[in-house]
Amino acid sequence: MIKHPTVAILASGEGTTTEAIIRAGQKGEISTRIGLVISNNPKAGVFKRIERLNQEFGLSIACKLIGKSTHPATKDEKLSAGSQSAAEESAILETLQKGNFDLILLLGYMKKVGPRLVRAFGWRSDYTSPYQVRMLNSHAGLFPDTKGYYGIHKEEHVIKEHFPFSGYTLHTVAEDYDDGPTIAEHRHPVLPDDTPETLHERDQAIEKKFLPGDVAKFIESRTQYLKDKA
Repeated sequence: MIKHPTVAILASGEGTTTEAIIRAGQKGEISTRIGLVISNNPKAGVFKRIERLNQEFGLSIACKLIGKSTHPATKDEKLSAGSQSAAEESAILETLQKGNFDLILLLGYMKKVGPRLVRAFGWRSDYTSPYQVRMLNSHAGLFPDTKGYYGIHKEEHVIKEHFPFSGYTLHTVAEDYDDGPTIAEHRHPVLPDDTPETLHERDQAIEKKFLPGDVAKFIESRTQYLKDKA
């Protein structure tokens, strides 16, 4: 039996980019398969989306809720907004390590990944190649123009600052937001009549179009890198 590369997804929202990867796999465009989805948000639309896609394609993608509702901070913990609690980070780390995934992908995950997760899977200062990393983030915007921005705030910033291009970036996850080396970038021009909403829609379309292939290429390149280093 052929072993397909497996990916774990961390998501907080609707899961539309997750669906793009699943459909690309089902069409035979990529060999990558999603094995697990973790969300911090009990109301995230990704849960129902995965349930529907499992039924549509006869898949068995597991979904797991790990967030402040399941792993709250202790009374002594002082967390900044959007940070993971120690228990939450530990639960995610344990789950991902047990799964032995080829890649962990952040798709609209609205929390800052904790340092132990970054140390285990993300970009470290002593690394010399991005192919040493197993955790990437998909960002519907370009760097450095939209570093630190999320959601439609990215497009509002792009239009306000009159940047000529927008797009999507796939990059390694580091301890600081949007700080790891870039893996892939796809850009398109900002149109004179663009609003934040129309630009946001096109950014997301670019992301869905290119993300599955970029993820597959990264896994392939990383596998070859590890073989060469062995």
